[in-house]
Amino acid sequence: MNRTATWTEFWQEENAFDTAMSMNYAYFLKHIEPYISLTPQTAVLDLGSGPGHLADSWWNKVGNLTGLDISKRYNDLVRSRHAHHPTVHVFDLCPTNYLNFEMLGDQQFDVIVVMSILQYYPDIAAVETLLLNLKQRAKPGATILLCDLIVTNGMLKDIISALSNAWKRGQLLSMLSLMMHLRFSDYYTVQQNNGFLVIPQAEWLALCKRIGLRARFLPEPVTLQQDRQNLLIEL
Repeated sequence: MNRTATWTEFWQEENAFDTAMSMNYAYFLKHIEPYISLTPQTAVLDLGSGPGHLADSWWNKVGNLTGLDISKRYNDLVRSRHAHHPTVHVFDLCPTNYLNFEMLGDQQFDVIVVMSILQYYPDIAAVETLLLNLKQRAKPGATILLCDLIVTNGMLKDIISALSNAWKRGQLLSMLSLMMHLRFSDYYTVQQNNGFLVIPQAEWLALCKRIGLRARFLPEPVTLQQDRQNLLIEL
C-alpha cells in the first residue's frame, strides 16, 4: 500500500470512495431539486468533481458542466466517459495550488456545487479565499451550494448518523463495508494526522456576510451525512 501523508496526496490514489460516492450523489440529486433550476442554458461548475457523478447526471440537462479536481486520475476517468459529450469539460487543479482557477479563463456560472471537500481544507483562511474566487465566478443571480459541511466536533456522531441513514435506505451493509475499508486504509491514517476542518454555522454565516455573500443553511439534509450542514448562497 502506498502511504500518503496529506489529503491532497490521498485523492491521487485509488480509494474506497471511487464507488461509494455514488450513494451520496443519488441522495443529493433526489433532494436538491427545490433549491436549483437547470435549463439547457445553465452553466454549472462542479468543484471537487471526483469521478464525475454530477456530470453523469446533468450532462444532457445543462448548457455546459465544468469539473475541477486535484485528482488527475479522476479527471481522466471523466474525460474518457464523456469524450463525446461537448457539454462536459474537466480541468486538473494543481494539488499544491488548488485555489487557482485561472484555467477557467473568464467563465462564469449559474450553479456552483462544492460537494464534501471543504472538510479537507487546511483552515478557514483557505475557505475565505475559495469563497472570494467563487464570488467572482458566479453570474448575477447564481446559486452556490456548499455541501456536507462539518460544523461540530464529534466523529462518533457523524458515524452514527451515516449508519442510521444507510439503514433507513436499505444500504447498511454497504455503509459498514465502506467504514471498515476506510478504517484500515490510508484514509484513517491521513485523518488522524490532519483531521477535518470544522467551522461552526455562526462562523460560516459571519464569513459570508463579511465578504458580501447572502447565505442560509438548508432546512433539511441533502446528503447522507444527516448531521452535516449544507449552505446555500444566492447572488
